[in-house]
Amino acid sequence: MHIVAIHDISDPEKFWSAVQAADIPVDIKLHQTLPNQQGSRAVCLWEADSTDKVRDLVDGAVGQYSQNQFFEVNDQNAMGLPG
Repeated sequence: MHIVAIHDISDPEKFWSAVQAADIPVDIKLHQTLPNQQGSRAVCLWEADSTDKVRDLVDGAVGQYSQNQFFEVNDQNAMGLPG
């Protein structure tokens, strides 16, 4: 399933450093990271077995630097998802 993470980032420098250092398990795939110019907001597209797996990974890696929201994508109504 595809999962979207929306990040409202309080400390962009630390957030993006933590992102670069994150160890992503093989059963979770990050397809896209789309930050704004200031690095203070971002939307990421993930693929995993559950939203909870992505939430646990993201909150563990960057939760102290951002407020994160997650939702499962409705694949039937989505456009442009990775194949």
